[in-house]
Amino acid sequence: MKYQRFDYPECYQTDHVQVLDIETLSPANEDGSFPPWPLHEPVCCSVLSQKKIGDDYAFGIETIDFANERAGLRRLFELLDPGATLVTWNGRGFDVPVLQLAASRQLLFEDNALRTAWMAPRWAITHADLAELYGRFGGAGRPSLANICKALGIDAKTQGSGDSVAAMIADGREQQVFRYCEEDVAITWLAWLHYAASRYASPSKLAHPLAAFDRWLADDTDERFSHLMHLRDLSLFRDAREADPIFRLDRLILQAERRAALANMRPSAM
Repeated sequence: MKYQRFDYPECYQTDHVQVLDIETLSPANEDGSFPPWPLHEPVCCSVLSQKKIGDDYAFGIETIDFANERAGLRRLFELLDPGATLVTWNGRGFDVPVLQLAASRQLLFEDNALRTAWMAPRWAITHADLAELYGRFGGAGRPSLANICKALGIDAKTQGSGDSVAAMIADGREQQVFRYCEEDVAITWLAWLHYAASRYASPSKLAHPLAAFDRWLADDTDERFSHLMHLRDLSLFRDAREADPIFRLDRLILQAERRAALANMRPSAM
């Protein structure tokens, strides 16, 4: 009997990643259920960028205010890099269509990385929706980010919750909403690192960028990201600080061995 080969790639590049999350407002349903996604309007959008440069990583976290929706979308188009792997939690089912619908509302139809993510099929390697990946595309059910973080020992949702966004906005606490959104992209990125390390059987895909992110936070002398500093106390960060030098040494040894092997090759063998 012949069986159909079922291959889905999941071959995401991990050196350049952008994690996206949005917070929204919508009319409340009478029964208290979650309103349909087309009724949501973005309040803010946070993007965490991780890019490998040589043997190190560069990071950035930017939150876009959608008080002026058109200007916010324009800034998002500038920020998102088509060459990066876009990482979201339920982004295919919520964040990306909400943003794309907002772009349509503003008559912004030009080609950009958001539009590419919106059009991408489920198996596209340019967009990693962790809710689908951790839930094995429905095989294990769709988990919540909070439960995945709890299982991984990651403090989550310390700055608020999605249900409290409307109350925070009504009270004039927009900055708290922004901090909450930034914490969400940070913990989504941590969940991504665990997924990438497991998917590719490579502990360094967790340790290297995490240790670099720890150094980046430690250098935040302006305390711009003070609301993320509690993450550095996690055992996960302590383990990364200890493991990273070992991985770096292993890489140096491997590079030296390769150079020695090339030096010993006869011209006819090259």
